[in-house]
Amino acid sequence: MSNIYAVVLAGGKGERFWPKSRENKPKQLLALAGRDSMLQETLDRVEPLTSRERQWVVTSADLIDPIRQSGIREVRLIGEPMGRNTAPAIAVAAAEIFKEDPSGVMMVLPSDHHIVDVEMFRQVLLQGVELAEEGYLVTIGLKPDRPETGYGYIERGEVLPNCRIPCFMVKSFREKPDRDTANRFFRSGYFYWNGGIFIWRAAAILQSFKQHLPKLHGQLMEWQAQGGLAAGTEKFSEFYQAVEKISIDYGIMEKADKVAVIKGEFGWDDLGSWEALERFHPRDERGNIKLGQVEMLDCRDNIALCDEGLVAAVGVNDLIIVKSGNAVMVCPRAQAQEVRKLLEQVRANQDLKGYL
Repeated sequence: MSNIYAVVLAGGKGERFWPKSRENKPKQLLALAGRDSMLQETLDRVEPLTSRERQWVVTSADLIDPIRQSGIREVRLIGEPMGRNTAPAIAVAAAEIFKEDPSGVMMVLPSDHHIVDVEMFRQVLLQGVELAEEGYLVTIGLKPDRPETGYGYIERGEVLPNCRIPCFMVKSFREKPDRDTANRFFRSGYFYWNGGIFIWRAAAILQSFKQHLPKLHGQLMEWQAQGGLAAGTEKFSEFYQAVEKISIDYGIMEKADKVAVIKGEFGWDDLGSWEALERFHPRDERGNIKLGQVEMLDCRDNIALCDEGLVAAVGVNDLIIVKSGNAVMVCPRAQAQEVRKLLEQVRANQDLKGYL
C-alpha cells in the first residue's frame, strides 16, 4: 500500500546496557539479539510493508551522523534538538507525513524491540492499518508470558468484529503494577503488555492532538506554517524548546475514545537490561552466558561479555561482567536495573566524560 509510513522512535540512550551502550552508539545501534543493529532490524522488519523513502526515524540530533555511519542512509531522519518524550516526536512526524500525503497511515515503532515471528508481526501491523483506515487509534497489546512489573498494561474491552487477528476496544491503560497486581493481570487473560507500538492515520492523530493537547497542536501548526522541517534547525529548535514534555500514552491514548488494541503473539522482547540476554544466548554446562573471549573456572550463572581482549573469572556466581571499549562494569544479576543509576554517578564526575 502506497500510503503506509513507518515512524521509528530511536531517541533512547539504552543506559542500562552501559558500557556497551554509549552516547555515540546507544542500544538501538547495537546488535544484541541478532546479526544487525536493533534499529536496522526494525527497519528491515517493515520494509515489505512500506518503501525506504516512507520510513522515518526520529532520533536525537547528535545521533544523526552515527546512524548514517552505521549504513542506514535511505530513510528520512528527524533529529530532535532535545528529548521531549514521545508525543512531540510523533506530532512532528505526523505533521510532515500529512503534508506529504493527507491519506497517510503511520506505524509507530520503537527502535529497540526484538521480534521472533516477523511474518506474524507484519500481519498484525496490516490488521492495524485496516482499523486505522476506519478511524481507530490502534495499539498492539503484547500477550504476556509472565507477571511483569516493568511494563504498563492495556486492558481489553469488547471484541471488534471482522478482524483476522483478535481485536478489541481498549477499556483502560494501566501504569506499571506491583507484584500482586501483575499476577492478577496475568491470570485474568484480559490484560496485555503495552509495548508502545501504534498505528493510525496521520490526520486522525493530528485531530487527537488538537482535541487532547491543544497547546502542543497550536505550536505544531505555527511551526508548520513557518515551513516545518524545511525551515531549518533553528526554527525546529525554537519549537521544541517551547513544547511540553509528555508521552503519547498520557497525552492522548488514555483520553481518546476510539482506541483499539490488537492481540500480539509474535515473540516479543524489549531487551530492557543485561538480564534479557539469557533469553537469546545459550548457556554453558554451569549456566554461564559467555559472549566474546571469556574464560571461567568454578563459576555459575553469570552473564559475561567481552568486546576485545579477555575476561577471566574464578569462583563467582550470578554476576554480570561487561568489558567494552575503555570500561568494565560488574554487578550482581539481581541489580541489573541499577546500571542506569551507576551511569548517573559516572556522568556526575567531570573527569569521567570519556567513559560515557
